[in-house]
Amino acid sequence: MNAQARDRLVAVARDLLAHAREQTTPLASGVMELDASVYTDKDRFERERTLIFRRLPLMLAASCELRAPGDYKAMDVAGVPVLLVRGRDGVARAFLNICTHRGSIVADGCGNASRFMCPYHGWTFDAEGALVGIAGRADFGDVDMAAKGLRPFPVLEKAGLIWAILDPASTLDIGTFLSGYDAMLEGFGLSTWRVLESRTLKGANWKLAFDAHLDFYHLPVLHRNTFGPRISPKAFYYHWGPHQRLTRPERPENRVIPDHANLFGMADAAESDWPAEALMLGEWILFPHVSINSFYDGGRGILISQIFPGDTVDESWTVQTYLMQDEPDEAQRAAALRQAAFLAHVVADEDLPMSIRQQRALESGLLPAVCFGRNEGGGQQFHRWIERIMETDDAGLDILFRDGLNE
Repeated sequence: MNAQARDRLVAVARDLLAHAREQTTPLASGVMELDASVYTDKDRFERERTLIFRRLPLMLAASCELRAPGDYKAMDVAGVPVLLVRGRDGVARAFLNICTHRGSIVADGCGNASRFMCPYHGWTFDAEGALVGIAGRADFGDVDMAAKGLRPFPVLEKAGLIWAILDPASTLDIGTFLSGYDAMLEGFGLSTWRVLESRTLKGANWKLAFDAHLDFYHLPVLHRNTFGPRISPKAFYYHWGPHQRLTRPERPENRVIPDHANLFGMADAAESDWPAEALMLGEWILFPHVSINSFYDGGRGILISQIFPGDTVDESWTVQTYLMQDEPDEAQRAAALRQAAFLAHVVADEDLPMSIRQQRALESGLLPAVCFGRNEGGGQQFHRWIERIMETDDAGLDILFRDGLNE
């Protein structure tokens, strides 16, 4: 983590501690009304899949999911088949997971491979995406093999995370989009972490599913039987471009956090002595679809939640991936797995059923608008950025993100 990124984190911590001492809470300037059709309109949904999920950098994997050369992960992202693979040179790449011969899917699932052979006609590609074999080549005819490799997507690997833009022709600068957020994420040191487990959960419209990650207001009500009715509903929001961080003005309830990671226990220490781990607590929102949360059961861990739109306006998929900083022993692994299962229960049995109920209600078409309160600044910020991006052409995206950082 560079000095500028640490200065940003220290500024947030300083502000948070000041509000805690004064028992004040910063609020948005007003209540925001949002047309309810943003969750139900089919044409808008298709535009979102194109203008957001095929134009913006998406965080598709943690680096430790592709730890070794040849490690790969195939996935469907808003209707685009994607193959992530770490090459023999150690570079993470993303490709359109479609054979350049006749359009078959090349790879499924995840694993390790030096070659990917199309299951239809046997064309073979290497881990760098090059076409290296054509079955029955003498009979097939002339082919420019160099021009028939897998189609690559723009990729950036930073802070132990891998971003890709699902448009091979995109010229958007991923660094500009990240707005320095990646430098702060370096504070986790994720490049050396390890995957504990992963699961996929079905939900309603992708924005309804993601809205639940953007406030603490619902915690003591919707999650009263899991987190408890006394958990604080207050959240502080800090943003850098379209990305933001939620944190709270006190030590989180019902969370096992060691003293060295408890910012509120070191408020009297010199700022230069504040450890990075204490500065990283809170929920990190990677626009447009990822949330990262810290946990300590069984050792330091994080839950990465990736929300992807499904095939229809009323469908989304939440991919939960739990990472651990250190290799756990048997007892630690059991504790971490219990924590991961608890978080899956909270989302699968509380958050996502609520979003499905919202979806059904909103599809009646009789509620013209929903609203986000002054205490729901994260949702306000998220939906404002969606609208701005939907209204911006390809050529203006770099300018939009560069200017957005200075707001």
